[in-house]
Amino acid sequence: MFFGIFMLLIIMVGSAFISSALCPLFLKSEKEDGSVSYTGMATALMEPLGGALPSDGDFGKILDVEVTRGPDGELYIEGVKLYDAVSEQVPYVGSGIAPVVTAAAHPGETLRTTASYLLTLYIYETALWVILVIILAIIRNIIRKKIYVYLDSHSGPSKIDRVIGLVLNLAILLVLLWGVGAVIAHFDDGANWANSADSFMLKGMIAKPLMTFNPFLKLIGITLPVA
Repeated sequence: MFFGIFMLLIIMVGSAFISSALCPLFLKSEKEDGSVSYTGMATALMEPLGGALPSDGDFGKILDVEVTRGPDGELYIEGVKLYDAVSEQVPYVGSGIAPVVTAAAHPGETLRTTASYLLTLYIYETALWVILVIILAIIRNIIRKKIYVYLDSHSGPSKIDRVIGLVLNLAILLVLLWGVGAVIAHFDDGANWANSADSFMLKGMIAKPLMTFNPFLKLIGITLPVA
């Protein structure tokens, strides 16, 4: 089990951290004065991506205005805090991307440059992530095959492996049940569909103690039955 789906999930999450840590090192360098220079790998994609961004209307206008740093240390664009400007002037997703843009922007740089760099960064990170997942998955398969061959010829470790697998399966099933129960309880207002589901489970001989001692309910501060 560990060298199956769990190892694949670990590889996927680990590869995401590795790619997000490595890619910025190859794409930009920050100077002591806070300015940023981009490498050839970055500009190769930044230029076409920046040109593909809108250039007309309010959105296009805000992209071509330089970001400045105010006396309070905050980033501004045309006298408005960058966070507020992006939230208000970028259609549909402004409030969602405002924190990302604010964290990535630099004084003396236009938002077109910042946006094209972020898109470039995501492209490189995704490409590196895919490569890492494929390589590490191949290594995992080689190790797993060797372990299977070993277990097939050693009954003692094989039995231990099966017992551990059984325990893990039961633990996973229990966590899933607790998780579903916590989600249902979260929507329970005392009279809706979630309350009916909770009431049904609390009548079961097995489900009742599982729900009563659900640690997730204690974490979110909910006690069943919900009044």
